[in-house]
Amino acid sequence: MRAGALHRRPAFDDPWLDDLSASIWSKPEFSMVPIDLEAVPGGPYAGPRLDEQGLRVVFCGIPSDYGTAFLLYLIERRVNLVAAVCSTRWQRTHPKPDLVARIAGHLGRPVEVTANANAEPFVRSLRAYRPDVVVMASFDQILSADTLAVPTRAWLNIHPSLLPRHRGPEPIYWTIVNGDAEAGITIHQTVPRIDAGPILAQRRLPVSDDDNAGTLSKRLVAEGLPALGETLARLDVGDVQVVPPDLERGSYEPPVRQTELDWDQPLEHIDRLVRAGHPDQPPYFTYRGRRRYVYAMRRVGPRSGERPGVLAAGRDGEMPAAVRDAVVAVRWQPVGHTHAVRPLAKQQFP
Repeated sequence: MRAGALHRRPAFDDPWLDDLSASIWSKPEFSMVPIDLEAVPGGPYAGPRLDEQGLRVVFCGIPSDYGTAFLLYLIERRVNLVAAVCSTRWQRTHPKPDLVARIAGHLGRPVEVTANANAEPFVRSLRAYRPDVVVMASFDQILSADTLAVPTRAWLNIHPSLLPRHRGPEPIYWTIVNGDAEAGITIHQTVPRIDAGPILAQRRLPVSDDDNAGTLSKRLVAEGLPALGETLARLDVGDVQVVPPDLERGSYEPPVRQTELDWDQPLEHIDRLVRAGHPDQPPYFTYRGRRRYVYAMRRVGPRSGERPGVLAAGRDGEMPAAVRDAVVAVRWQPVGHTHAVRPLAKQQFP
């Protein structure tokens, strides 16, 4: 991957969008949690007009770093963005303004807001936009066959794993926890079964020993943007080749719940849990009756008879602890969170 890909400077010729893109790509880590952005446009959209003749595209996503980066890429390419779809489900756990809606409104494009994308009133509204393609990135609802049948060419999902491996809502987490040597990002046609549709494009990259979920997510998005552009170009000319996934050779992992550390485990295992959980879903331990959420740790030395667990109260933001095969210094914070929420009725994970 080119180093510049991680420091994108697209020219929207619009001050607010340029600043927004710069603020996202300046982050060392990407989050799957909705962005809490207070900045609003200071004036009307000043950039070039979007295409009004090409593929009619609807964007569907939540305003995480991951999802917002793909929406901004569509704008950078001046696609014929006919509407944006926002979900209200995530606001039950993260009550924030929806940046996807703010971006679409700034462009003068319609916004559809739904708590249930399979409800007939929403499907009728979506159908009225006559989309050729729906692009979905970081969305929190499971879609029915009727909903997925609305676009005339494809309902695309951008999934951050090497499908069919790591199907499910938390693929980057499981990539790191399982110690995979490779990660990837896949663009596939969406079908009612989760992450099981035909594959249109896929990119691979190595997982580093110091990668956490945030750094890996950013690198995967940088690979996924041109893959999305190439896929849209092929759809536009009708030159699409699909690869059916071999689900028997893949895997499915469920949503991640809050994970308590077991100190009587090898350092390698605990280190993976910590890196997989940063920044969105840190594991925790209990000390003096209170949960402490771990966002980093480092090896101090070998274990020499210490009982597994916290060794002392610590100082300077670090707490010493013993794991099965080492003594470590743990960095923690008093609060943690998870973006996984319970699916709606009839939208259960398999």
